[in-house]
Amino acid sequence: MSGVLERIFRAGVHGSPENFVQWAEMYHSLAETSLPENLSQFHEALYQQVGVAADYRALTRETIEQELAKLVGSGKIEKIPPYSELRWVDHNEWLFSNKSKEQFFISNKMEQSPLQYIRSRVQNFCDSKGIVGMQKDEIVISVTEAAENAIKYSNVLAVFIEHGLEHNEYYIRTINSVSELNLKEEITRGKFSEEFSLMRGVLVMSKLLDYIDIARNNDKRWVEFIGKKKVSLKAESLSP
Repeated sequence: MSGVLERIFRAGVHGSPENFVQWAEMYHSLAETSLPENLSQFHEALYQQVGVAADYRALTRETIEQELAKLVGSGKIEKIPPYSELRWVDHNEWLFSNKSKEQFFISNKMEQSPLQYIRSRVQNFCDSKGIVGMQKDEIVISVTEAAENAIKYSNVLAVFIEHGLEHNEYYIRTINSVSELNLKEEITRGKFSEEFSLMRGVLVMSKLLDYIDIARNNDKRWVEFIGKKKVSLKAESLSP
């Protein structure tokens, strides 16, 4: 069980003990659910993130809480302000420590706290790369909006995320699967356009990012969001 929790911590996330229970459930769900054909090209990223479903066979809330207590006692995880959330102490062991970009998945089940997962992962990524202050806050807000939209409209469990830093520009890419569009049925149901229901999130992101694009690919049956923001890098603000 400790290996499962360490895998989650080393993703560079932070959260409450309850979050880690939820994220262990999320990893289990992702591991035991095959990717649909249109997302199968990202299978390696999923495997590297969550491993196999058998790793979670002994998963219970009680065992997770016991292992968390052991990890706190061992000094491998720390409590960070202002809410005493838990985080892996050795930042050099975070998966993105020596990488400029990464790919991973979140679940479309809100009860598994995917937004806190991606919010904290992106926040720590930004800190580790020297993206701090207002620019980091704007990125985290934008990524949360993009992820929420992707979750809301995904018709399968897994939502693909890629983000990174290229030439002093942060970028975020989300892909969520959608059902085949039948325009006549959509109009009959009164759902005139996805863009209308996404308007609030798009307006927020357009204010905070330098570039956004949302494209629906009917052949691949997915919606892809791309956002970019120029950043000024400072000395790394996180050190083990």
